[in-house]
Amino acid sequence: MQTQRTVDEALTPDSAFATSTAVPQRSARRATARRASSRRATARLRKDDVEGRIVGYVQDHPHSTIGDIAKGLNVHRGTIAAERANIVRASDINKRGGL
Repeated sequence: MQTQRTVDEALTPDSAFATSTAVPQRSARRATARRASSRRATARLRKDDVEGRIVGYVQDHPHSTIGDIAKGLNVHRGTIAAERANIVRASDINKRGGL
């Protein structure tokens, strides 16, 4: 076994030897994390384009309320309200101008 000298000249075991005896078992956790990451990526790909559907619905049905849009698109009212707020905030469309 090789030894190394530290700052205070005390002898310590070689660092490679000391760490090889206490290697944590990570493979199971890493595999689980990889599978979860893969599932999240697949879910993001399958996520519906609600914003585009809202814009299309409002173009076909001007002056629709949030409830009307939610019923027409079969989406929760809270989702419609949040997306509508994002659309209004990101564009020049005001609340009276059709959205």
